[in-house]
Amino acid sequence: MSKYKIVFSDYYYPDLHAEMKAFEKLDAELEIVDCTKIVPGGIVDPRELIKYAHDADAIVAQFAKLDKPFLDALEHCRIIARYSIGMDTVDLPAAHAKGIQVANVPDYCIHEVANHAAAHILNALRQITHSRDLLLRNEFDFSKIRPMHRCEEQTLCLLGFGHIARELYGKMKPFFAKVVAFDPYFSGQAAYPDVEFLSLDDALACADVISVHVPLMPATAKMLSDAQFAKMKDGAILVNTARGGLIDEDAMLRALDSGKLGYCGLDVLSSEDFAGSPFLRHENVTLTPHAAWCSEEALAELQRKVGENVVSALLTGKPVYPV
Repeated sequence: MSKYKIVFSDYYYPDLHAEMKAFEKLDAELEIVDCTKIVPGGIVDPRELIKYAHDADAIVAQFAKLDKPFLDALEHCRIIARYSIGMDTVDLPAAHAKGIQVANVPDYCIHEVANHAAAHILNALRQITHSRDLLLRNEFDFSKIRPMHRCEEQTLCLLGFGHIARELYGKMKPFFAKVVAFDPYFSGQAAYPDVEFLSLDDALACADVISVHVPLMPATAKMLSDAQFAKMKDGAILVNTARGGLIDEDAMLRALDSGKLGYCGLDVLSSEDFAGSPFLRHENVTLTPHAAWCSEEALAELQRKVGENVVSALLTGKPVYPV
């Protein structure tokens, strides 16, 4: 009978029942190393994780940084499966050079993230959180939430036109006069004749609301900085449910304080230290704690599909969702 060592570096879910159910298909002797049982919350430092994972056949990770030195030290790992759509914590070129399959779950929370982005957009347009905060301070006055414009006369810009952005487009199309998009890698433009695909500068310049749906990689890190904010309309709304590292946060704060940005709806920051962020209590920001993915159904789907990625890679040499 085959034997596999499977290491879970970190996760914040109640249990691993869904993954273990999927692993039954391996019909093999399993050595499961759950690093959350070794260190509360798991092990995200690759220098510490390698002590437990060097001889793993499969590694399942959430926030652990799997860099080149870590990957080079793996003896015979066949699959790295991440609890995520994004793969910014894994050095993909190093993994591929080592012959290690890498997998994500690109479709587990499409509806949830699109709905969360839509909620941020409408919250910003209607000044709901801002009005509530003013009421709580007994400072409400209509002059403090104006100018407020009719949504149906405005332009929505989608940065990236992948699964989530397309889902959001379908939900938001009735609300906006026009939808534009920037995605140089999207080839299905003919199927969306009412979406105008533009260059980044042109898309930013015409937008009243900008929603970010781009994967984080070296080429997209801080893709929105001072130069891009300068292209935007005064008072533009910016929503980010993708990755915090896509935006130069110092530049975003300057744009907010100057009025170039009228409002931001943010579910992600470059750091998970939300409590220490200047955006937490900024009067023109609604910050949510990286919760866009969350629903009971999405969580169950994520854990099941991560398990299926591992099983498929170990049995066939290829995960269900290779990256």
